[in-house]
Amino acid sequence: MTLKEMRDLITSIINDSEYTSTIIDAFINEGVLAVATGVMLPGRFDLSPPLPSLYKTDTVATDANNNADLPSDYNRDVVKVSDSDGNKITIEPSFMKFTNETKSEAGTISLVSIHGDKLYYDRVPSSPATLTVGYYSNPSTLTDDGDIPTEIPLVLHRQLIVGYALKEIYNEIELGMAGQKVDTRNYEAIFNQGLVRLQQLIPEDALPNYYEESPNDSYRTGRI
Repeated sequence: MTLKEMRDLITSIINDSEYTSTIIDAFINEGVLAVATGVMLPGRFDLSPPLPSLYKTDTVATDANNNADLPSDYNRDVVKVSDSDGNKITIEPSFMKFTNETKSEAGTISLVSIHGDKLYYDRVPSSPATLTVGYYSNPSTLTDDGDIPTEIPLVLHRQLIVGYALKEIYNEIELGMAGQKVDTRNYEAIFNQGLVRLQQLIPEDALPNYYEESPNDSYRTGRI
């Protein structure tokens, strides 16, 4: 669906002139970003999967500190880090474990960890190094009427994007109303159905073979 098609559908359903095209477009883009970033799956304790088309690689330059900014479009899940020779570097998923077991000293980087939008490394190279990171980026913002959120499967545009926008809009409209929020709950259910279908369409990735997982890593959830 195009941005205009989604906006027109939402406009026809809510029939509320207070929700202008600008406001509705903002809810639509919020929905696309929410799905790309990950939403808690119904009845589970993990997030919806990353969208494959958002996977990309970029480089990060080290400096005299033991951390560097990740690319500006970084959204989630750094799954690969390698040095300039293509050697894969181990990713430590627990930042607290990383900080407790590493020291900021000179040497070759052998371990990294992600915290916020920064990449931390266990040693500081004697000269600036270039690391290649594989991660999932932010989705494109929909601005023109003909824009299509290609990152999300077309079959799920109505459930995931329109459904998200409608559940958020009706949550505002029904705020303070007595009784249950009927429309909010209805579109929450539609959105959640879309999340389940997304999980079925996009299989969960296995752990990368260069990831050194310990049997005692009880904090692992099965995905990086």
